[in-house]
Amino acid sequence: MLQKLQKVLSQGGFVRNVLTLMTGTTIAQAIPIAISPILTRLYTPKDFGVLAVFLSVTAMIGVISTGRYELAIMLPNDDKDGANLVVLSLIVDGFVSFFAFFILWFFHAPITRLLNTPEISHWLYMIPISVFLTGLYQSFNYWSNRRKQYKRLARSRVSKSFGTGIFNIGAGLTTTGSFGLIGGEIFGQMLSSFVLGYQIYREDKELAKWISKEKIKENARRYQDFPKINSLHAFSDYFQQTLIITLITSFFGNTVLGFYSFTMRILRAPLGLIGASVAQVFFQKASETYNRGESLQPLVKKTMIQLSMIALPIFAIILLFAPHLFGVLFGMEWKEAGRYAQLLSPWLFLSFVTSPISQVPIIVNKQKSFFLISLFGNSLMVLSILLVGYLKYSIYVWFYFLIFLQTLYMGFVIFWILKVSKTRVVIDGEDSTT
Repeated sequence: MLQKLQKVLSQGGFVRNVLTLMTGTTIAQAIPIAISPILTRLYTPKDFGVLAVFLSVTAMIGVISTGRYELAIMLPNDDKDGANLVVLSLIVDGFVSFFAFFILWFFHAPITRLLNTPEISHWLYMIPISVFLTGLYQSFNYWSNRRKQYKRLARSRVSKSFGTGIFNIGAGLTTTGSFGLIGGEIFGQMLSSFVLGYQIYREDKELAKWISKEKIKENARRYQDFPKINSLHAFSDYFQQTLIITLITSFFGNTVLGFYSFTMRILRAPLGLIGASVAQVFFQKASETYNRGESLQPLVKKTMIQLSMIALPIFAIILLFAPHLFGVLFGMEWKEAGRYAQLLSPWLFLSFVTSPISQVPIIVNKQKSFFLISLFGNSLMVLSILLVGYLKYSIYVWFYFLIFLQTLYMGFVIFWILKVSKTRVVIDGEDSTT
């Protein structure tokens, strides 16, 4: 796989950086895949359903916990501004996590009923901790990306996957229920944040002397569109995912949710293996390209073609053999999840190809337009499952409906991103995109 990627991608620093990240990501993704046959024998589909609810709520809050200022860390020309944005994002993360705790404390019972999963009740109090760790890791992650410290990022990803896997198995052998799955996620977050934070402290000690209240306030104003617009965009995306999970539970039950969440967990492994590494390096490369006043369109086109060529064999195997593979690897009771994987593979293929380039609107300052486009796409997903559930059709009908709608939607997104990624022109000190 690594040799194929190296052949397909262009030569130079981009390849080296992607391969560095992929080395760590490959190991990180291999661990959960390797232990999945063990986990499916220690935990039930219902346990995975509870984990899905926990992760969806955590992600929905965690994605805005830093005010999205962590994305802005990549954009300034000066590292001093980037360092102050790290501190700003951590300050916001602390406030949001603290506020989330009180919301979940005072509205514990209504939130539990809304999620339609009684088993999640006692885990709600752990969500603010997971939210804080999410913001902490993301801030460190983007700073390391800005500094091109890809080995550092690779180590942190391996540590998270290793910590989560060890906890999952150990707890699963000694206890029952979803404790091992959820506890493993939190432990993995703690371990990866510590590993990344320690390396930043050791290697970037000059970070502290660049921090000042004035610089923090200046960058907060300069990048105010991130909490005002991008955070709403990100929240709407994760709110849609949480709503989808809640609706699946309401219309089809926790067992179906367990199959669905496990399917997404497994299918995201090939996505995360390559896509996350390419996306991170693409963001850094595209930011530099845009700051030089060069066109992003060639980079966008090349990245999409490269990812398509790499992903086709992976998703072809999933499309043809997923039910059989799931039954053999995870036990015959998980063959149903393989059918889900088979049906969802075209949609996830498109998601894989478009995920890295979805950062282009951030770089070219088209966040407002992309937010509105995203709202339309999210609405399509929610309305489709509401219609299918109301008419009492099976989950398979929703999958077919989803693939049709998302193919049309993502085709439009690709066309729009290619349009806004054209040459950036600098005129009299002001920027415009042609």
